[in-house]
Amino acid sequence: MDTRQDVFSDFEVPDPIRIDKAMRFIRERFPSVKGLNILECGLARGGVADRLSKEGAVCQGIDINPRQLEGVSVIQRDLNEGFPKLDKKFDVIFAGEVMEHIYDDAKFVQNCKALLAPGGILILTVPHLFFSVNRLRMLFGMMPLFAYAPYHYHFYSIKTLSGLLEGQGLRVKDLTSSHVLFSKRRHPIGKVFEVLGDVMPSMGAHLIVVCSE
Repeated sequence: MDTRQDVFSDFEVPDPIRIDKAMRFIRERFPSVKGLNILECGLARGGVADRLSKEGAVCQGIDINPRQLEGVSVIQRDLNEGFPKLDKKFDVIFAGEVMEHIYDDAKFVQNCKALLAPGGILILTVPHLFFSVNRLRMLFGMMPLFAYAPYHYHFYSIKTLSGLLEGQGLRVKDLTSSHVLFSKRRHPIGKVFEVLGDVMPSMGAHLIVVCSE
């Protein structure tokens, strides 16, 4: 097990905008979440499973660190060692800021695809290499943000992320980003930049993609 990931023990979503936008996509497709089977890869307090469990969804989570979330059945496992054996398919699989930590991201997508129920969706969020701030940093010879985040093995652009998903037989249904420049957590005007994240995802900080078979 990659014990370096202990830095994420007792992790809480630091900026809820990614979760808010993922939840928006879920609600667009499932007006009622009660009874839905939800799998979250990489658990966090305030995440998708944590929220949906309070609305009657049947939520399961996989995380490298031990977790305790009320209403969520948790399996501790390093996903770099493969998925645990699961006895059901899922209507929604969510992996927020996880895939960049996985050595074999194509295999990870394959595993998620195999666990989707008919009509199910996979939602991923990943750091975006070409975030507007990163473009400026690289222009001046600086390393992009997220390069120093704990144990990121991949960088993604819209093109590379879409290509990865399509290469595993999935179709991209929706794609947006969290925010441009900064979010409302950092400044009240950040709400404007969160809206611009939907308008200009190619400039956003984190890509948020919905895909299905």
